[in-house]
Amino acid sequence: MKINYWMILLGILGCCLVSTAQPDAHLIDSLKNALRKTKADTQRVKLWMELGNNVGYYDAKAALDYAQRSLDLSKKIGYKLGAARAHYLLGNTYLDLGNYAQSKGHLDTAEKLFSAMKRLDMLGKIHNARGNWYYIQSKLWNATQEFAAAIEVFHQLKDTLLEIIPYQNLIAILGETKNHEQAIARSKSLLAIAQKHGDSLQMAYCHYYLINNYVALNKLDSAQVYLPSLQTFIQRSLDYGLAADAFNLIGLYHYKRAQYPQALSFYQNALEKALRGNYQVAQYHHAIGRTYLKLGDLPQAYTYLHRAEKEALEAQSQDTYYLVCRDLGEYYAKIGQSAQAYRYIQQYTQLNDSILRAETRQYSAYLEAAFESERKESEILHLKNEKLEQSLILKQRNTYLFFSLGFLILGGFYFGFKSKNDRQRRQLLEQDKKLQDEKIISLEKEQQVVSLQSMITGQESERNRIARDLHDGLGGLFSTVKMYFSTLQHEQPTFGALPLFQKSMELIHSAAEELRRIAHNLMPEVLLKLGLINAIQDLCNNIQGSRLLKISLQAYGMENRLNPQTEIMLYRIVQELLNNILKHARATQVIIQFNRHQEKLSITIEDDGQGFNVSEENAGAGLKTIQSRVSYLNGELNIDSAQGLGTTVMMEFLLGMEIE
Repeated sequence: MKINYWMILLGILGCCLVSTAQPDAHLIDSLKNALRKTKADTQRVKLWMELGNNVGYYDAKAALDYAQRSLDLSKKIGYKLGAARAHYLLGNTYLDLGNYAQSKGHLDTAEKLFSAMKRLDMLGKIHNARGNWYYIQSKLWNATQEFAAAIEVFHQLKDTLLEIIPYQNLIAILGETKNHEQAIARSKSLLAIAQKHGDSLQMAYCHYYLINNYVALNKLDSAQVYLPSLQTFIQRSLDYGLAADAFNLIGLYHYKRAQYPQALSFYQNALEKALRGNYQVAQYHHAIGRTYLKLGDLPQAYTYLHRAEKEALEAQSQDTYYLVCRDLGEYYAKIGQSAQAYRYIQQYTQLNDSILRAETRQYSAYLEAAFESERKESEILHLKNEKLEQSLILKQRNTYLFFSLGFLILGGFYFGFKSKNDRQRRQLLEQDKKLQDEKIISLEKEQQVVSLQSMITGQESERNRIARDLHDGLGGLFSTVKMYFSTLQHEQPTFGALPLFQKSMELIHSAAEELRRIAHNLMPEVLLKLGLINAIQDLCNNIQGSRLLKISLQAYGMENRLNPQTEIMLYRIVQELLNNILKHARATQVIIQFNRHQEKLSITIEDDGQGFNVSEENAGAGLKTIQSRVSYLNGELNIDSAQGLGTTVMMEFLLGMEIE
């Protein structure tokens, strides 16, 4: 059963508040009174920010209003620090409301402003907020990178209280990846530090994660030890987000004990406190629906599971959605609707399966079908050849009989007629042989296309598999190693000053970045999600980042996406051409142009490099690879180049003819 780790988003809510800050009704009244009295614009900005930080614990929409007012006034009076803080608060608040695009935009702007001010403390908080942004969307590798970066910044600033917060978030990821024993050990270490500093909020977080991971391990007696302290905290806390998740966790504890009425009571309390849009509400509705399913109250179970399904889809929460599918499958099975039950169970199974393995199975079936089709065509052609030979033999026999009779009847015309017939027979045999040769050549070409298609598609499947393995396997290991090193540095400060330790940290960071770059090159996510033009623009931006080459990308008529296989092939062609330019051309500028008119696509890549002799170098491995991929798409390739005059590569494709 999946455990909820959403509460990490409370890590660093405000710009001016420390992690121990709790919303205080008297403080909010005082801030509102001060706001009514002050006339200074800068002070009004600060007061709106304080109000936004505090009400954000229980009213995200009100926090959004205060933050927007603060931003508008800061821009009007040119108060850059106020604008940066407002963008940061807006980024966190939009995240609470489930608006990921707005959240990212404000966090990016805040990062630019704080970077210009060299505010390391705020940059660390932005790293933590970005980690939360990635975590909600189940991108654990990216989330781990951001949390680790936040830890490094706060450790550099020697701010232990802030450093604890991204550590808590990494503990959440340990639990998410089922490393529950490690998460428990880390939570106990952080609990001791939080108790030493008297940080009640972080103590509550530690208790939450300890209960969470013990419940995941079904060690319910161990979890029970920490329940009273967590309940005491949430009863006096105005932090609705923390209270909601804590109620949900206590409900899960009772659910595991098969105490379903008590579980429902706590789940309802969680729902009343829910603050963060569909993501959080979907989890609570699912928990309630699942509990009613256990109690046998099927109408109530369907009501809540159906709501959870809709909310999980709207929040793009695949982790919650696949669990809802499982329980809806069980619901439909219980009411005897086997077709609906099968559909939901199938969705649940598909979401659990590896997409790459499914694609591999489909492609294997395709190759098998292609092979069978080719074998049958060869057999048919062989039968046709045998029939043709028999027909020729029959014709020969008839001809000889005819000549024999003609010799008796028309002896004088025998030699002339025989000569003419021999010529016709030779022409017929030559035509038949030519037809057979053409069919053999056609079959060979078809076989070459199938082989080429098999090779290229196999390469792409292998690239995809390797990229996923690197990302999910080695990437996770590097992140864990970085976390262990950071923990060691925190627990043994003397190690941090050792040159060998610092060099090791640098090498681990470099290795992780290199691994991420390699995985991205093997199968860039932007190609699959945003399409060919955005992927090539991302590739160009990465190359231009080295300042070795200036690339201009122009696209006309490319508003609609091509089929995925064609996009991958075109991306690989452009990638290979750019690699060749970087390695050999010594160019400073490159122009890439896509021009689509109806079903015709033209691609031109031009550089100002040293050029080359096409006739001498056309057999190079890089150009052979490009030619094979163009042929795969039934396209035409032309290369115009000369020494000292640069190179122009032109390709044309008929989109209705590409291989799918």
